[in-house]
Amino acid sequence: MTAFTFRRPIDGGQIYVKTGGEKPRATQSCVGFHGVFRTVTHEHKINSMFKQNILRDYQRAKDGGLGNTALNVSTKMDGNPNFLTPSVKPADLKTTALNFNAAVGICRDGTSEDTLHKNALKAQLIALLDKLADYVEANSNNDPEIMASSGFTLASMSKTTPAPVGTVSINAVTNAGAGALNLDMNYGDNVWGFEVQTSIAPNVWVAAGYYTDPNDVTPSGLTAGQMYALRVRVHGSKNQVSDWSDVVSHMAI
Repeated sequence: MTAFTFRRPIDGGQIYVKTGGEKPRATQSCVGFHGVFRTVTHEHKINSMFKQNILRDYQRAKDGGLGNTALNVSTKMDGNPNFLTPSVKPADLKTTALNFNAAVGICRDGTSEDTLHKNALKAQLIALLDKLADYVEANSNNDPEIMASSGFTLASMSKTTPAPVGTVSINAVTNAGAGALNLDMNYGDNVWGFEVQTSIAPNVWVAAGYYTDPNDVTPSGLTAGQMYALRVRVHGSKNQVSDWSDVVSHMAI
């Protein structure tokens, strides 16, 4: 074992290392490094990275933001090779988020019981996100890239500007079985959710589903022989939401 003497300059610039009678030599830069250094071997790698943490702002987010965050995380965690045994199954998180979003919509014109149900789902969703955030932090090797691949926002990245969510347009609508219509769309890279509405009366729009698989944006339960107007908007990171697309009409069968 070789003894190393570390000296940190006042200005927080480089770390200087001295072994035996050698002159001090500069090593990797380290800003704000604190603490007492111990004896190390030549093979010991100095990790000067700060502890990476997930920004848990979803706990204080508005209802729509909470649901969107959970859907984003469920999409990014599903099949993620960095996290093979997540503490919360992405499918379970997605189901809870969709149920919560549906409860939020009902509450707008619902009863006090509906609000209580929504709040219970909200607490459940936050608990699932907290559990999964703990898992991601513990299994990322303090690597910000790996941690960010989970769909969570890092505390150290909270002030960065995300890529814009862009716009979305409907290329075509096709019948996908009885009472179902499939949408083919153009959209940008920073998109992980598709929100669809339908209408059979002027200026009256009805929620027709929230989808995370762009190949399966398929509103169902429609009335055969009815002409439907459809529009879609997309959701991206940092709770970005696009404008509604132009309206396209198609008849259900």
